[in-house]
Amino acid sequence: MKTQSLKRSAILLTLASGVLMARTAPAMGAPGAVNYIEGNVSIDGAPLNSQQIGSTALRANQAIATADGKAEVLLSPGAFLRLGSNSEVRMISPALVDPRVEVVHGSALIEVDSKLKEAHLDIVEHGATASVLKEGLYRFDADQSKIGVIDGKLLVASNDQSKEIGKGKEILLDNAPKLKAVSFDRHTKDELYVWSDIRSNYLAEANASTARYISSGYGPYSGAGWYWNPYFSMYSWLPGDGFFYSPFGYPFYSLGYAPFYGGYYGSPRYFRRPLIGSAPIHGIRPGFRSTVAPRASGFAGAGGFRGGVSHGFAAGGFHGGGRR
Repeated sequence: MKTQSLKRSAILLTLASGVLMARTAPAMGAPGAVNYIEGNVSIDGAPLNSQQIGSTALRANQAIATADGKAEVLLSPGAFLRLGSNSEVRMISPALVDPRVEVVHGSALIEVDSKLKEAHLDIVEHGATASVLKEGLYRFDADQSKIGVIDGKLLVASNDQSKEIGKGKEILLDNAPKLKAVSFDRHTKDELYVWSDIRSNYLAEANASTARYISSGYGPYSGAGWYWNPYFSMYSWLPGDGFFYSPFGYPFYSLGYAPFYGGYYGSPRYFRRPLIGSAPIHGIRPGFRSTVAPRASGFAGAGGFRGGVSHGFAAGGFHGGGRR
């Protein structure tokens, strides 16, 4: 028990360190933070507007709902919840290493780009609990009572039963009390999937901008976690080491792998991996390291950097120019 307690404390310290920088942003990047909205979105019936992005977070038992709109909510660092139109999700617990949400009705996609071994992420639907076991992309359709794995692995528990399901499998909760996995076409791309793909691209671009900016010595670094990027007006995830591909194929860089391309900060679209199903979700592409500028120690200086910074996190906001 003592060992587990120490591990949990270490995870909390690791995750919390990356969140500290976000205190200078409109709100702390933590589970429940509203990272993007479009259309009609509300929390407990109170309408949200674009000015509240980054400064509003779901508290325990609060619900975010969409009418003709969509919303993106942060979970644990590296995990995003996206809500489709005419849908509702309740935040059961916004705990940092074990957030827990309930899909009340409608549809939601959860993108998990990184998951620490000892951390937990649970999604409830119609009394069943789906625990995320690895990085991936997960679909929840409450109106159809379905839980599916587009990529990754889930452990679904309901009525004293449990079943692991992998990519291309879904559980129809209407088959209760027996949990039965069936196959589905994981390559189907509906409106929520396409919108989530676009959001993943924007988040990866914000990550590249943030990693390059901090690596160039322009801003504080507090470890892996959520970092507010004022140019993109969103939080994006900054890994602690290496870089990871999202399930949609977009890379997220740590400081040591911040992209430097002769002044071009390296749009993740240029380095997009093949789509889901053709490659591992994360890992280092062979030969890729030679195209980036690893950090030797501390913040990278101007030595491998030409052409200026595209975006910067100056105290008063972004600035142009940069080091030459």
